Amino acid sequence: MAAIHLADVPDEWVKEADARDLSLSEYGKRMIRAGRRQFGHDYTPEETPATPKTLKLDDSTGSEIETQLKAWIHVNLSTDDAQDVDELVDLLEDDLATLADELCDEQKAKYRRSQGGYLKTPTNE
Repeated sequence: MAAIHLADVPDEWVKEADARDLSLSEYGKRMIRAGRRQFGHDYTPEETPATPKTLKLDDSTGSEIETQLKAWIHVNLSTDDAQDVDELVDLLEDDLATLADELCDEQKAKYRRSQGGYLKTPTNE
């Protein structure tokens, strides 16, 4: 891949690169990729943008995760007190936060308060 050298960039680009914890070169590469997508160019699966609020599962892991979630729900249900979905989600939220923090420790994700949550760490960085 050819190198990208950015000179005389707007301050806005520098701030956006800093906010994303990227070098100007990497920020420029991502802007170019995004622009190419707008013109219909294909991109590799690692570059596929995330769709918020969807659970991405392939066929092989989908049933495995569903089985584990069912088991988790079953373990957390009470025989005496009924729990609605919101109460189960509250319980699950704590577990999800712990796992997301572990991904950060493994440098597979990063937490950005300014962006409101966790981001996947690209494999090419």
